[in-house]
This record gives sequence, structure tokens and C-alpha cells, in this order.
Amino acid sequence: MESRLALHHIEIGTNDSKRTLRQFTSLFQFRLLATRNTDECSQWVLQTGTAVLLVTELHEPDCKNPSHECHQHHVQDSSSPSFYTDTDNRSVLNSDYISDWGLYTDFDTGIVTRKSKIDSVFNIALEVKNVEKVVNQTQRKGGEILRYPKTLSDENGHITYAVIRSCVGNVVHTLINSSNYTGTFLPGFINVDNQNVWPNMTDSESSSMLTNFDHITYACPVGVSHSILEWYERCFGMKRFLINRDEDLSEGFVVKESDIGMRLMAMEYWHCAEVGLTLPANNISTPTVKIVIAEPLPGQGPNQVETFIKQHYGPGVQHIGLHTGEIFSTVKLLQKQGVDFIHPPPAYYSEVGKLTEIHHVGESLEVLKAHGILLDAEADAESYCEGKGKVRYLMQMFTKPIFDRDTFFVEVIQRCGATGFGAGNIKALWRAVQAFLDDKTQIEAKTNTS
Repeated sequence: MESRLALHHIEIGTNDSKRTLRQFTSLFQFRLLATRNTDECSQWVLQTGTAVLLVTELHEPDCKNPSHECHQHHVQDSSSPSFYTDTDNRSVLNSDYISDWGLYTDFDTGIVTRKSKIDSVFNIALEVKNVEKVVNQTQRKGGEILRYPKTLSDENGHITYAVIRSCVGNVVHTLINSSNYTGTFLPGFINVDNQNVWPNMTDSESSSMLTNFDHITYACPVGVSHSILEWYERCFGMKRFLINRDEDLSEGFVVKESDIGMRLMAMEYWHCAEVGLTLPANNISTPTVKIVIAEPLPGQGPNQVETFIKQHYGPGVQHIGLHTGEIFSTVKLLQKQGVDFIHPPPAYYSEVGKLTEIHHVGESLEVLKAHGILLDAEADAESYCEGKGKVRYLMQMFTKPIFDRDTFFVEVIQRCGATGFGAGNIKALWRAVQAFLDDKTQIEAKTNTS
């Protein structure tokens, strides 16, 4: 990969690879970069800008059934017939790069239980400077190591990787040091010729597409945000990131009204933290990884976070933010391709102060409303941008669930100097998503009774 990000790639486990690949290549315009096929799995590497997805489908049907035990990682010796041939002891085994996304960690007890495999975003793979050091630190701090550091190589160099189980549902973290690797993705993957992947896309359309991963959001049960923050700080050296200046350090950013109840907290890691997920020195300008934790407030009743947890069989990655440099043309193209977005309530654009906010940053109310794009100016933007003739703001839009359950979705976001996550839009988003889920529930109920 030409530039190494702190976020190396994100992995999706799927039971229907054709559908998943079609969604991300046809709808979201990711290009197929590389593939890997073994007796145990098929894997596809997709990329848009610097955002890389790894799609994995296992060839073991019993792994989709919670009554059967499947390997998490197993070691094969060099006599195995499914062994990749190589010139040294760093050959790629069929079992490499495979994690079991049907295993969930109970946060209160730490017990890992098997659930039925569903389509899930489960692996947040991180580029690190010293895999062994992070693994040792994680183990000392009580983290579970699923794969101890291992070096793999091919004609393009070598990488070292390990796998750690997170404290959040079925989420794992593959740690990778690829600073000595010049190949497209990882050893064992075969490059794909992409000369005619998007024959109908113009250069202007391509340049306005999704450029990089912006953030990752976990959906979690009531009362666990602080414990998750503590785990990531203890094991990975990550630090709290305030969503906006009004956030309470202890309570987080809380949205509470009669029909809304949610707590948000965020964290990131810094490339200068030597004990943390430090990057190679030549990547000092690499963006940090930002993770947001979303949990419902106690007594909220049925809500979208709990819907995710129920249908996902536990906590996990609720959505990823994909950044674009031009949200209007990007959303227009994605809608043309068939991406189904959730639109905010009509009243959103006439809320007190919203029209003034839109006018102040110089955007068009008509264009925002036509596409259903949300806009949020940061609360302290005036003092920060004084004398520059502009304010910090962001624009964002959210898709309907991507998979066959009401779980994972995608956020398209454009940052115009803003560093937060659209705190001013959370109420509108919550109501829009809740309305979609309520309508879907009513339609399903009518279908079942007819």
C-alpha cells in the first residue's frame, strides 16, 4: 500500500460474499485490489482512496452454526498440503489472517461465548511500529492474545502480525507492522487487474469519492463506556477525545429528551505515544484512529442501539465514517448507484438557529435539503477561526443498514475544519433512524399477520 495509515484495514465477515462485494464495489465504488483463496476461506481486498476493506467468507459451514465448535486460530506444520510454498520459514498458512467473528466477549464476566455467525464488521486492523511490544503490553494489562507475533514474507518483503481480542463483543484487532513490505496488501494475497473496474466513471466523479476512514463507532450496552475507555487506554495507550466543548468529562456527551437517550464518548491514539500503537517514524503525519462509543441511557426503552445489540447478538461496530472531500457530488453519485440513505425529519432544516448556521458557513439550504445532508458547525468555531473568514463545520449523511439485519451502516462525512462528530445533528439522526426502524417493524408485523 502506498501510504501506511494507523488504521491498516477493516475486516467484514460475511455469509454472502457476492452480496457484500456487490454492495461495496457497485454501490460504494470500492475497487477490487487483491484476493486470497484457500480450503478454509475466500478473501477479497477492496479499496477507495486510502480506506481498505478485507471481506472474508469461510468455507466451513459448521462455523455458522453456534452448536459447532470452530477454530479461532490454529497452527499447521510445514507438511500440511494446504501450506503456501516459500523459500524460508515465513510461509503463509491457510489459517493465517482468519479470525472467528462468531465469538463474543461478555464485558461483565469476560467469558467468551459462541453465537451464530452473521454478517459483521469485526476486525479493526492497526498498523504498529512494534508488534511484540504492543502484544507484551496488552498481555501484562490483562488482554487476551489470539495470535502471538508471527512473521510472514513473500517476494515483496515481510510483515509481522498478531491478533488481540478486544473487550467489545466480537471485535478483534490485528496488529500489523508492514514497514518492510512493498506489496499491495499482505503476503499470500494475489493482485487483481483493475483497469476496467469502473468503465463508466469519469475522472471528476472518481476524485469526489470516498477518500479515507474517518472514525469507527461501537454500539454498547448501558454503563460500559468508561470500562471500554479504560481497557483501550490500559492495553493500547489510547486517550479520551472530547466530542465538543460542552461534553462532561465524567458523563460524556449526553443527549436526553423524551424520545432520545444516548451517551457518546470518544477516544483516539497519538502517533507519538511510544507505549501505544506507535507508527513507523516515516509516517509521523499519519492521522490518528478515532473510536466512538455509543450507549443508550438507562430506562430508555426500545431504541436503535439496543436493536443493534439484539440483532448483532452483542456489542460491535455499528458504523464506520468514510470521509469525502466533496459530499454533494459524492452523495449524488452514491444515490445514482443505488445507495439508500436515511433522510432527516423535514423539520430539521427549519429548527431554531439551523438556517442561520447554514447561511453562516456559506452552504446552500436548498442543496442540503434536496440531498438530505446534515450540517453542524462546532460550538467554538468562531473563536478558533476568528480573522479567517470561515468557521469549522462538517456535513454528514447516513445510509440505511447495509447487511440483512438492522445492524451496520455507513456514514459519509466531509470535514471543513471540524474535528467532532456532528453533535448538533445527533437528535435529528436518532429520530430519523428510529422512524425508519419503527416503520420497518410495522411493515413486518402487517406482513406476518396477513
